[in-house]
Amino acid sequence: MRPVERALALGIKLLVLDVDGVLTDGRLILGRAGEEIKAFSVKDGVGIKVAQFAGIEVAFLSARSSEIVMRRAEMLGVREVRQGKERKLPVVREMAAARGITLDEIAYVGDDVVDLEPVAEVGLGVAVADACADLLAAADRVTDAAGGCGAARETIEAILRARGDWTDAYRGYLAAARE
Repeated sequence: MRPVERALALGIKLLVLDVDGVLTDGRLILGRAGEEIKAFSVKDGVGIKVAQFAGIEVAFLSARSSEIVMRRAEMLGVREVRQGKERKLPVVREMAAARGITLDEIAYVGDDVVDLEPVAEVGLGVAVADACADLLAAADRVTDAAGGCGAARETIEAILRARGDWTDAYRGYLAAARE
């Protein structure tokens, strides 16, 4: 991913992550009894915790609904999870209004056409490496990593490195995790 400009990075207060295709590789594994299985990247999880330690709030926004997403959010301390939302831009606007921030203070990471509107409207619109062609063309940045393979972590690290906060944030997170 190209470096993020420092001025832009300093303004990011909220990171909104799509789930299927960003935090996962987009595959849905369905068991015989109808159970759904998703694989999440541990690297993304650590990145999310570091972002939170650095003062960036993280939210999940998915077009699908899944109990597994709620469990993952709980594991990571992600308080805002919106699911079953095909039209994502109105939800992103609601998130901004609830926090008293502008869309320019939001970074959004997506992978498919349902992510086009928010990626085009926020301060930092990011597409994962294996996103659809339209989103790749619309995004401000494209990750080197594919969805489910550390793309969220890559985005978080790029923002925090641009701010000059990466090292302090991950060291602080590690110190807090030891307690």
